[in-house]
Amino acid sequence: MSYASHAQTSRPTAFQSVLSVLGDVKSRLAQRRSYRQTVNALSQLSEHELADLGLSRYSIHSDAWQAVYGTRQNG
Repeated sequence: MSYASHAQTSRPTAFQSVLSVLGDVKSRLAQRRSYRQTVNALSQLSEHELADLGLSRYSIHSDAWQAVYGTRQNG
């Protein structure tokens, strides 16, 4: 006995593509907001508090970037 199967791959509709792009934008905005909040929170800590966390004032932006995006910021 043989079976025939027709697998049809459907391309996303224009509406689905727009929703996908909007979802990506929303996600990026949320990450950016989280980055800014992290930088602001760390910037308000004293040198002693930063040292307790193993951070320096110089590395706040880089450390916040890594915390939010998971990679080191270039530059």
